[in-house]
Amino acid sequence: MSYFNRNRWWVIAFIVLVLMNIATVATLWLVKDNRPQQRMGPGSGVGDFLSKELGFDSVQKKQLLQLRAEEQQQMMDIREKTRDAKDALFALLKDPSVTDSVIEKATKASSFNDQQMDLVTFHHFQKLRNLCTPAQKEKFDAIIKEVIRSMAPPPPGSHPGPPPHDGQGPPPPHDGQGPPPPNDRREPPPPHP
Repeated sequence: MSYFNRNRWWVIAFIVLVLMNIATVATLWLVKDNRPQQRMGPGSGVGDFLSKELGFDSVQKKQLLQLRAEEQQQMMDIREKTRDAKDALFALLKDPSVTDSVIEKATKASSFNDQQMDLVTFHHFQKLRNLCTPAQKEKFDAIIKEVIRSMAPPPPGSHPGPPPHDGQGPPPPHDGQGPPPPNDRREPPPPHP
């Protein structure tokens, strides 16, 4: 009996798996090429949403793209300054004799950049509103609060998932993602070897 006859099912299974892998890779490659290109920058989804909701015409869309590019460049510059300011602040950790006034000055430089980002965002939306017709301005005014909230980072300590355990009944099972749920029972620490 030949090798192929003895292991025929293994050979067939191997060939099927190889063909499936090739098909999967080809599908991923083709799907990737057919997807629309994602624009760089965090504001692109917001601009597209506003353009659609406000019913911008082609001229307004072109102006929106120009405003978005300007805003993104300004934000990139400010983020670089913020990074430099924070580097300077935390470089002060090396100096054990640093005074509170020096630390305060360094933190003010960092918070100044945060203010600048808020100003750039405000002026961006101000210019965007000026592109609108009177009817579009009414719609803009109605949805801008929702848009700004959607752009904000989540509050500290918030995470998706079920609400925290209230102490009533057994704690929910832990899925291994994020920090484990609080445990009311204290277990002794493991002994050190």
